[in-house]
Amino acid sequence: MKLADINWGDDSAERDPALLCYFVHTAAFQRLKDKQKSIIIGRKGSGKSAVRKKLEQHFSSDLGTHVINMSPSYNAVRNVLNDTDIINSFGTEIFFQHTWIRQIFLDCLCKFGDKIKGKFATASAEFARDISVQMNRTSKDFVENIADVLTRIKGKVDGLGEFGLSLEKELRNIADVDALEHHMRVLTGEGAKFVILIDDLDLGWNNSEAANNLLLGLLSATNYISSVSHNIYICIFLREDIYEILITKTQHSDKYRNVERIRWEIQNLMSILNERINYNRVRMSAHKLDNPFYSVFPQTIGTSVTENWMYERTLGRPRELIQLSRYYTEAVEYEEPSVESLKSCEYSYSEWKLDDLCAEYSNQYPGLVDVFSYWKTKFFRIKYHLKKSEIDDMLLSILSDLDLREDWFLAIVKDTDTTKLLQTLYEIGFIGDFVLGGEGGSKTVYSYQGRHVPRFEEVQIHPCFRKAVGTVERIRNRGQSVELDT
Repeated sequence: MKLADINWGDDSAERDPALLCYFVHTAAFQRLKDKQKSIIIGRKGSGKSAVRKKLEQHFSSDLGTHVINMSPSYNAVRNVLNDTDIINSFGTEIFFQHTWIRQIFLDCLCKFGDKIKGKFATASAEFARDISVQMNRTSKDFVENIADVLTRIKGKVDGLGEFGLSLEKELRNIADVDALEHHMRVLTGEGAKFVILIDDLDLGWNNSEAANNLLLGLLSATNYISSVSHNIYICIFLREDIYEILITKTQHSDKYRNVERIRWEIQNLMSILNERINYNRVRMSAHKLDNPFYSVFPQTIGTSVTENWMYERTLGRPRELIQLSRYYTEAVEYEEPSVESLKSCEYSYSEWKLDDLCAEYSNQYPGLVDVFSYWKTKFFRIKYHLKKSEIDDMLLSILSDLDLREDWFLAIVKDTDTTKLLQTLYEIGFIGDFVLGGEGGSKTVYSYQGRHVPRFEEVQIHPCFRKAVGTVERIRNRGQSVELDT
């Protein structure tokens, strides 16, 4: 099998037609199949959409279950968040809660009504069928639904505050919640089951007050709808950084703590590559192997086992590992694994990963690309392991020299808060906290690995960014300094 011919699949789960052929089952996926969790969080590229696609296949195999996929488009979300009425007067959590309840109920009724077309129906089933016919088999889209509710509200008041203590009652009436809920209770009571999978919620999200209220309204709506019937299961997929922001903005965070965090240990992450390698072997008329990894990759890179070397150059996410593998195999000319090709592709991968990091946090920290452009120029060939005093001097230089007119950065500059900038670099995964000694020996802890309170006595730049920012490792040997490229 020629390694350059391996197709690792599309970066986007939605666009990968073979995804389910090499999907890796995990304990987390089993819990979701069993409907134990309703909020799934993970960082960008961690596999949330892949899980959603596999859950859709699983639940759709039950003929009595109606599966609804809800993925608001970028333009739909931005249209809502750019509406001046929503920004100035109506974009509250309770407003969005009722528009989401309305949207979810209508989608469920349309799905049910289309399936029972032409069959004998009870009153509620007939109601669902009529809705399906009226709306041409699919309910109004996200923007139309919100515009509908907004128009009805504006026909009564100029602002939600005018409703006073009757606000919730008025919103339920305007959004037709009582009528829709009644029919959903009847249908689910008669045995109908609904699974609603809501994904791509980061598209168009801009960390504004309205954007966060839009998602908090969804969480509130999900909590409410789940209490209507045990035959309604809603699964929300959220980026972990967005989830952490939302939790700080609600008084009811305890209701949303039972989440499934997508985490990948090295064995499961490498099994993703093994499944895809065997898929390609079969596609190329070769037989499957028990451990196909080393038919594609070399055994070691320098003194490191290749699996460990590759894992260390990811933030523990499938998309990164697949991208690194793609860069590698596209550079291999023959059928045999190549150490040189794997080493040489690291720079391109590291550049891609740094760009990806800036894009991932473009809403929370716009202008990160300028920070790293300065870093690459000013600190080229600096070591990747730094003491607190060394990293503080570097960050002070950034705050003094970089002309970045973004609110988050200007607030740090105003207080000359190098610790805050260091915490930001830790939060996004660029640097890790080097912990000296202890029972497990020295280690570097990164934010994506779980709860940890960093001390920042020493830090390390993450291996996946070292090539992109031009670091080297300095080793002291008999009084001399020897530089080794990382």
